[in-house]
Amino acid sequence: MENRNIFWGVLLVAIGGLFILDNMDILNFSFRALIDLWPLLLVGWGISIIPMKSIYKTIAGLAIAVFALVYASTNDKDFWWENNNFSGFNHGNIHINATSDDDDSDEAYEEETYYSFQFDEDTDTSITEAKLEMDVAAGKFRIDEPVSDHILDFNAYSNIGPYKSNMVTNDNRAEIYINMEDAIIKNGTNKNKASVKLNPEIIWDLQFNIGAADFRGDFRKFKIANIDIDGGASSIKLKLGDLQKETHITLEAGAASIRIDIPMDAGCKIASNSFLVDLNFDGFTKNNDGVYVSDNFEESTQKIDIKLDAAISKLNVNRY
Repeated sequence: MENRNIFWGVLLVAIGGLFILDNMDILNFSFRALIDLWPLLLVGWGISIIPMKSIYKTIAGLAIAVFALVYASTNDKDFWWENNNFSGFNHGNIHINATSDDDDSDEAYEEETYYSFQFDEDTDTSITEAKLEMDVAAGKFRIDEPVSDHILDFNAYSNIGPYKSNMVTNDNRAEIYINMEDAIIKNGTNKNKASVKLNPEIIWDLQFNIGAADFRGDFRKFKIANIDIDGGASSIKLKLGDLQKETHITLEAGAASIRIDIPMDAGCKIASNSFLVDLNFDGFTKNNDGVYVSDNFEESTQKIDIKLDAAISKLNVNRY
């Protein structure tokens, strides 16, 4: 085996292993930190053209790779759900709580800050529809658990910037906005984890601007009418249930890995306006308009419409 093959093989295995450990919350791994180390490519290129034995080039290349991977990872294992003793205040029907390890500092949120927002329904209002719009920076985001005594619960732990929120109601509809202003992305030390709990009795319209993120949404317990995700280099996994008869999903992403699980009996169509995208879904037929349509689309009572606009990405649509 050639030495350069050994180098790339070891590098890919190492990066993959770090991503797995990051997903398991054993360590924090920042892909952005690797991007910031792009000058090392020039160093590696220079080593490759120096007239010396290939084994020495491989050793030097591996040393560079090890440095980059160590730089992009950290063994600091703190999670937002640990030791989160909130002290908060109420404002109308939005309960806000936030604490910091350094409350006296103007940049306390850059250290360790917990956020908790609870959006309550007014006593004289019956909310049946809601829109959640989140505009946040890179991080890990999870939606999977229901909440019955609020419209929505939001909990987060971040050291890159403060979260802010607002809610307005109009008759039977609520609009909830959660955003992060002036996020400071640091190399290898970014911590931004958020968990959202939805009320399962409400029909939801979800819009996320998540940047480079690890996003997981298990929506089997919820009525989801719309999902609109605008992400950068992201890992996105969605799982839909059968509680809503019609669901529209719009995905815009850069270098992303996307997986969508849909019920076996649901009819689905997929329109992709993408570049260098690996499309992987069985049981679909491409029609004259270039749209992929499931074999059971016409007769199905539940229909899912997916629109993808991405570059250098992978899309898997699986039935369960």
